[in-house]
Order: sequence, then structure tokens, then C-alpha cells
Amino acid sequence: MTRAEARPTAPAAISVACLALFTDMLVYGLAIPVLPLLPSVVAAGPTATGALFAAYAAATLAVTPLAGRLVDRVGPRRPLLLGLFGLAAATVLFAVGGQYWVLLVARALQGLAAGLGWVAGLSLIAAVTSPATRGRSMGLAMSMVSVGLLVGPPLAGLLVERFGVRAPFLFAAGLAVLDGVARLVLVRGLAAAEAEPGGPRAVLRMPGAWPVLVAVLLGAGTLAAVEPVLPLHLTLRFGMDALRLGLLFAALVLVSAAISPVAGALVGRVDARALTSLGIGVSALALAVLGAAQQEWQVWLGMVLLGAGEAGLLAPATTLIAELGGRARPAALGAAYALFNLAYAAGLMVGPLLAGAGTGALGFAVTLFGLALLTAVTGAVSVRRLPTGR
Repeated sequence: MTRAEARPTAPAAISVACLALFTDMLVYGLAIPVLPLLPSVVAAGPTATGALFAAYAAATLAVTPLAGRLVDRVGPRRPLLLGLFGLAAATVLFAVGGQYWVLLVARALQGLAAGLGWVAGLSLIAAVTSPATRGRSMGLAMSMVSVGLLVGPPLAGLLVERFGVRAPFLFAAGLAVLDGVARLVLVRGLAAAEAEPGGPRAVLRMPGAWPVLVAVLLGAGTLAAVEPVLPLHLTLRFGMDALRLGLLFAALVLVSAAISPVAGALVGRVDARALTSLGIGVSALALAVLGAAQQEWQVWLGMVLLGAGEAGLLAPATTLIAELGGRARPAALGAAYALFNLAYAAGLMVGPLLAGAGTGALGFAVTLFGLALLTAVTGAVSVRRLPTGR
């Protein structure tokens, strides 16, 4: 088989990458309304709950540099398959484990799978798309991330009420099997790099690389910050059950899924600094609204704003990092998305840790106001050096 024949078509490659991202975030979303309410997690306290959510990100951080190097050397197919094994193991542990330490191991395995899958999937899209269509394709990929989160929380709430706490993760295990079939059949593999690929340093030397990564960190961190502390807060204050919590998070990701393709397609036509600035401002406002909410409709408003802010931060950054990786010498798409994943995982890790520790020490409202201020200041400092994307 020739190299041209071995190369997957763009629709097939994009479909596989989107399915991989969807599956990962569906399993992530299934855990959002379930894990904070499990007896062993409630007994461990807010700080331990934050650590449980941060374990996903910590594992992603650990495996991402290896994932980027692996993708640049052997192509995306093998990392996609390795990630699938980690995801399958995580779903099994979630289903059988009730003790805190078992759940912690499951979250770590899920993070390892995400590190491999995200780098390989986004690199795959970047490799098979042209610069003219890449923004739209990346926006679609980020929409699938949002759709996974959209489906996960309400589905988890429904399955828990009907079949018990193990049901969401048994469902995820079945979906992982279907995802694996798609990865095996549709992606026969891209050729490995013919020359020594560039590493993360080659990408970081590109002007504007650090501000792009800050945008990614803020996009992930603002969302992840509310995940370990908001469900219990809303349960105690408004009496929300798992299904209502799931629908609340579904509203957030529905907004993000709707806006992400639009924001991605605008990169190159509109100054990316303007798009990102809007995302920063809306995200900070969302955290402040959630912290000040006295009525349930205000919580819904805050979650809608948070979804819009996340899309404004992540969709442009997903396209910009591909441009930086392609312009690096030597080129380094795998390394570029490894850096993207590191920044995303850092946000997923720092957000829950700050929110969990802050809520335990200062209370929910003060913590959310502090995170809103931190988001606004950090974003304002970095956005001025962001690439325009034009």
C-alpha cells in the first residue's frame, strides 16, 4: 500500500477525531453530577473532592509530552488506540469502585487516556485539513467536546435515578467499544515524520505562543473550577437533584457547542484578540454571577455565560496553535497540540484545586468572586500579545 493510499480521507479522520473527543468528554461529563455526591467523596470533604477532579488533569499533564512526541514520530493512530485502553480501564473502575482511592485511580486513568486522545485527535485534524478549512474543523471538534459534556451530565442523572450509580459508567464502557471500532477501521494511520520533528521549544519560540496557551488554561480552568463545588452548593441551597444538576451543566455546554464552530470559523476574518477578549470578559462575569446568585434563574444565567466564555477562549486558540506548530522550524503539529493539552490540563487541575481549597477556607461566594478577578486580570495581561490569526 502506498503512502497516499494509507493516508485517511479528511472526513474519516475528522470523524474519528471528533468521536474520540466526544467519548472522552462524555465519560468526563458523566462524572460531574455523580462523583461529588458519592458517600466516600462527600465524607472526604471539599478539598479532597477538588483533588479527585484535579487527578484527571494531573495525569493528562504527565502523559501529554510523551503523546506529542509519539504523534510526531509514529502518527496519531497508535496513540488513539493506547488512549482507548486507558479509557476502558477507567470506566471499569468507576463502575466497580466505591472507595475514594479507587475513584482517584479511575480519574487518573481517564486523564492518561485524554492526554493521548486529545493530542492525537487534534493533530490528526490539523494534518488532513488545509488552513482555509482548519478553523471550521477545529471548531467542530471543540463542539464535539461540548456535546460530550452536554450529553454526559443529564444522562448520568437519568441513569442514576433509573438504574443506580454504576449505570453511567457501564454505559460509557459500551460506548468506548464503539469508539475503538471506529479508531481501528477508519484511521489506517498517517505516515510518520520523514525528518526529525520539532519539539515544544520550537513552538514556544513562535511569537504569541504563550498568550495562546494562557487562553487555553483560562478556558479550561474557569469551567473546571465550578465542577467540584457547584453541585453540592446547589444541592444544599436550592435542593437540586442529580438530574437537575445534569440539565444545568447541559445548558452550559449546549451554548459552548453552538458558539464554538462560529468562533472557530471567524478566526482569520476577525482579530482573534477581540474574540478572546470577549471570552475572557464573559467568563469572568459568569463566575461572578454564580458567586452572587440568590435565585435559581441566576445560576442558569451564570452557566449560560460560562459556556459562551469557554467557546470564546478555546475555539480561537485551537486554530491558532495549529498555525504556530505549522510555522515552527522544524514543523511540530504533535508538539503544538501537546502544549495545547498541557495548558488545558493545567486549567483542569488548577481550577478544581483553587475552587475546592477556597470554598473550604473562605466559602463559595468569596471563592467565585476571587476566581472571576483572577480570570479578568490574567486574561487582560496576556491578550495583548495574542496572534491576530489573520
